[in-house]
Amino acid sequence: MKAPGWYLRLLSSLYLSTFVVRASFAISFIIFPLYLPESLKGSYLLYALVLSLSPLLELSTVLGLGAWIDKAGRKRVLVGGAALSAVALALFAVSNDPLWVAFVNGLHGISAAAILVSSLALITDYAEHSNRGREMGVFEFIQVFGWFAGFAIGGVLSELWADDLHLAFLLGAGLGAFGAVYAVLNVTEPERCEHLTEQLGWGHLVSVLKQRKVVLLILPWMLVYVLISSIFTFASKAGFEEAGMTGYQLTLLLCGGGAFLLVTFVFFGRMSDKYGRMPIMIVGTVGMVGAMLTVGVYTLVAPEDGWPLSDHRMWPFLGVGGAFAFMAGAFGPSALASLADVSHKKKRGMTMGLYSFVISLAMTVGPILSGAVIDRWGGGGVLAFMTSIAMLMLALVLVQWWDRRHTPWEEGGGGAGAHGDEMAPGHGDAPPG
Repeated sequence: MKAPGWYLRLLSSLYLSTFVVRASFAISFIIFPLYLPESLKGSYLLYALVLSLSPLLELSTVLGLGAWIDKAGRKRVLVGGAALSAVALALFAVSNDPLWVAFVNGLHGISAAAILVSSLALITDYAEHSNRGREMGVFEFIQVFGWFAGFAIGGVLSELWADDLHLAFLLGAGLGAFGAVYAVLNVTEPERCEHLTEQLGWGHLVSVLKQRKVVLLILPWMLVYVLISSIFTFASKAGFEEAGMTGYQLTLLLCGGGAFLLVTFVFFGRMSDKYGRMPIMIVGTVGMVGAMLTVGVYTLVAPEDGWPLSDHRMWPFLGVGGAFAFMAGAFGPSALASLADVSHKKKRGMTMGLYSFVISLAMTVGPILSGAVIDRWGGGGVLAFMTSIAMLMLALVLVQWWDRRHTPWEEGGGGAGAHGDEMAPGHGDAPPG
């Protein structure tokens, strides 16, 4: 069935808001190594601590927002999050003092929590079950591609506005404001029904945590974002300070990575709809472990400066590593769709809030742990750390696979399309409510 126009406008609003908040923060990440004082350049750990206020405040607020949107509605939280993101980005331009930057990072973290949890709840409300993997795949792609696009844009701006870096933050603020206005015009609140108006409290959040199948889905997500946050936090710092790369070189590298993600996330989201969530999740975790091990073998056998791309000894590593990297993209959309499948209708906002909470926790502790490892043991140490994380993640997914074989994982469902019903509670081409 062809998606109605209101549904496409809704999705575009969610994707745009999510893209803006991730891209704008990524622009900040690539500018920060040049913008922050010289005193922070000697330590990866101190650098991570300054930036950790964003995921820490996202962590601290996301569960409360998840419960609140089940009472107050999704649109209000989405629009407020996009507006707060614009304000926070403008405030970065006021000063490069580390304490001020840390404080503003905290505001940006609250905005990210609001956008993430409201967007996921809206997608789960409206998407047909048969298309949920695809929609979650696109959503996960938008999240990660927003980071890569922001890095790419930030790399160009770091060269063009080298003497006026604060302008990059103002540009991000403008994007955030546009996202907020766009959401006001295009997002329609789901039809008010009992599960939205029921009085929910923190005891209900605890009840979500007591669902074994939700916990088994959440723990691998935490480990994934320990890896992702470590890479994102230090990509620009290492590129500028260790590799001596220019902003333009970082842009080319990260644009290529973003295009690669476009293929994997959407493709594997559709595959999880067709062949099931669990097989695709296993493919993704095997890919992550394989990619880390491939890099590890390369560092052991290659000279310190590496081999040029034209050297035939590089080709096996590029081929094998590229195949594993492609497989790694399978985890995100399949795991997120599986979480949406098992979430109970009355607790859907809280379940997505828990997902957001775990992401924020991982993005808080991941860079701090990685920064400490880099300062103590260098690149080899952090590679071993990341490989261990990937292997633990594979073990958890296998535990989940075993659990699925021995206990029923029925859908917590009742959501739109969960049993083949129409796309939304309104059952038509017009938005509900």
